[in-house]
Amino acid sequence: MNKYLVALMMVVVVSCFVSCSKNSPFEPESSDDGAIYQRPDFIDERPEEIKAEFTLTDCEPVKLDPSATKAKYALVIGISNYSGTANDLNYCDDDASDWEAYLKGKGYTVTKLVDLSATKSNIESAINTLAGRSIAGSEIFFVYSGHGYKGNMITTDMYYLSYSWLKTKFSVAKSTKMGFTFDACQIGAFKTAMSAAGRIVDVASGTNTYSYDGDSTMKNGVFTYYQMEGWSKYNYFEEDSKYACDKMIAWGKAHGVKCTPSYADSYTGSMIP
Repeated sequence: MNKYLVALMMVVVVSCFVSCSKNSPFEPESSDDGAIYQRPDFIDERPEEIKAEFTLTDCEPVKLDPSATKAKYALVIGISNYSGTANDLNYCDDDASDWEAYLKGKGYTVTKLVDLSATKSNIESAINTLAGRSIAGSEIFFVYSGHGYKGNMITTDMYYLSYSWLKTKFSVAKSTKMGFTFDACQIGAFKTAMSAAGRIVDVASGTNTYSYDGDSTMKNGVFTYYQMEGWSKYNYFEEDSKYACDKMIAWGKAHGVKCTPSYADSYTGSMIP
């Protein structure tokens, strides 16, 4: 065979391998109908010194509010619309709306921040309020859906809120019934950080893996979609968490991508939200 023809065939094979590779952090997986599954990488082209100024790792624990009443409180955050257009996502605001409806149905007073209202200032204020209400006897729920990057939640105005920052915010909480769920990429560090007695923590990805959007029939992040589906079948947070993790892993296998959702259960008994 002509050596030039051999070389050309090798180029074609290599090109096919690269273009068809699965779970690339640079090229989101697409379905046959053109839907993008992997939530795109967070893009931040600012200088490193600016990124450092916009990264929150340290803070003071939130003091408990002495006037707080024993009740059910939730904060739901979903960011599809980021500053500019490079980082926009598809269904994070829908995730937030579905969680809001579900939690209100369970008797929670819900604060919802979506899209351009989910600024660093607004998120921090809402977290301070939620953490301040985490007195003994209160029930607390926290939801985040949006960009995740190396153990950080990303606000619409491009602040990095680290797992250590959020952990410190809730470090003096006295509530013994708390749920946390994170549907984002590279968000696994929050599971370890937020785990404590009386809590269940769900994460859609590991520390270096990705979360995924469902297709146009799901209209949610895949993890959130199966969490919502699970609530139609189960009453307990533990059951819902296991269902969502199992279903997302199976979804990933069916679509040729690796999904690594998981949850940490430190609640005694079975938690009903």
